[in-house]
Amino acid sequence: KIGISVLLFIVGLNLNPKVIKEVGKVSLITGLAQVTLTSLIGYFIAISLDLPKVSALYVAIALTFSSTIIVLKLLSDKGDYHKLYGKIAVGFLLVQDVVASLILLFTSSFSTSQNSSLQTIIITLLLKAFLLGGALFIINSFVLPKFSAFLASSSELLFLFSLSWGLGLASLFYLLGFSIEIGSLVAGVCLSLTPFAYEIAAKLKPIRDFFIVLFFILLGSQMNLGNLVTLLPQALLLSLFVLLGNPIIVILLINLLGHKRKTAFMAGLTVAQISEFSLILATLGFNLGHIPQETLSLITLVGLITI
Repeated sequence: KIGISVLLFIVGLNLNPKVIKEVGKVSLITGLAQVTLTSLIGYFIAISLDLPKVSALYVAIALTFSSTIIVLKLLSDKGDYHKLYGKIAVGFLLVQDVVASLILLFTSSFSTSQNSSLQTIIITLLLKAFLLGGALFIINSFVLPKFSAFLASSSELLFLFSLSWGLGLASLFYLLGFSIEIGSLVAGVCLSLTPFAYEIAAKLKPIRDFFIVLFFILLGSQMNLGNLVTLLPQALLLSLFVLLGNPIIVILLINLLGHKRKTAFMAGLTVAQISEFSLILATLGFNLGHIPQETLSLITLVGLITI
């Protein structure tokens, strides 16, 4: 749990909402349209593979999101973070992550409010989210900038504060009935608006790499290899859709919005894998009893193939 919290906290650090202002229109339209089209096509593919409806829905949603961590690492390694296609990619990844966060939030609410009606759950969640959002906006606008500037005088203090802020906010969200994952992501996004986001991310990179290893070990341990022969053909077909279908959808969308073919092609290539959100959502669905072990293993296998 702490590993996933740190992982999503670092994802949040790289999701500066200001990026949306530069490439807002194309990122918003591409992000929402891609999520919609991929989930619809993915759902019909999953149904055609004789998966139950709930499992098909989880699989379809899992195929929709691309890995922010992997894409940012690739863009950083190539030095393309500030190129147009890189900004567009980061923009629609931000849109994807907002949608993924809302789905995680909605799904995790069932673990704490199973006896309540759907309407009560939604109203309570919205009220809590509104109050939390207001409090965080005030803290982010007036407290964090000054406090982080003071802490920046010592790299050790900045490092310790970052971890404390990330895990502390994750704990607060958990106590209020949200998921730890959402709290971690929001904590990262809050700090992404400070001038020290890159420095914090750089200091947390070794921890990120360590916990990514642990995360995949955990997922691997949850795979049911006894069904590997049965799952492999399904996993290969779904992986083919992620590797070819997702990029084609994004390329066509960006082309239709008036960008050059090269920009559309390079941005499209970034979405040819599923996200850490997909794997976290699948694990959450399994823990809540929404999907069986086989569906979790299937999504994990698609994740391993595409990543």
